[in-house]
Amino acid sequence: MDIELKENERLDDLERDNLFVIQNKEKYCFSVDSVLLSDFVKTKNSDDCLELCSGSGVISFLVNAKNHPKSITCLEIDEYMCDIAQRSAKFNNVENIKFFNLDIKNSEKVLKKAKFDVVFSNPPYLLPLTDMSKVSPKFHSTKFETTITLEDIFDVVAKFLKGDGSFYMIHSAPRIQEILLKAQKFGLFIKKLQNIYFKENTESPLVMCEFVKRQTPCTTLFPVIL
Repeated sequence: MDIELKENERLDDLERDNLFVIQNKEKYCFSVDSVLLSDFVKTKNSDDCLELCSGSGVISFLVNAKNHPKSITCLEIDEYMCDIAQRSAKFNNVENIKFFNLDIKNSEKVLKKAKFDVVFSNPPYLLPLTDMSKVSPKFHSTKFETTITLEDIFDVVAKFLKGDGSFYMIHSAPRIQEILLKAQKFGLFIKKLQNIYFKENTESPLVMCEFVKRQTPCTTLFPVIL
């Protein structure tokens, strides 16, 4: 299938199942953290999945190719990035992944009362700087919590994840204590944690987590000792 690319756009090979994704060198382009998370996520053929902060759609395309879930619903606040994902899905002839341009804090507008077996996300994981003018605009909402926060993510997951369902996330390793405590607040408990190292003898900058949602939310927070 032919595709018409806009200014500064390119078509990148995902090197799996002949999948391609549109990228724009002037916008945020996916990096290795997206690929790592896609491999970390586990789904079954019968699963309905939800991706939050889906960007160009690369994680969902790779998860779909690897695990073949029943469906994936994707929410992305940036209109242009959502358009890229929609055009990539059309080019790849992928019909079970749907992309919606939406702030996840307004997710009820699209999701209504839906429940999902699996949720996954590569959200912005850096706290905003005092002076964001020093940061390239393309990273304002993709890397920094300027439009959504960690708590916003857990709030949406808790609303739409089925009981005993799994939530997969990649985030900043130095914030792991905060991550685990906030997850508990919303009835999400750690099942698996994997640190990511890019160089030997260095601290881990990123961590991947699998959380499981308790059928009955826990109202008491227990201290997490690392």
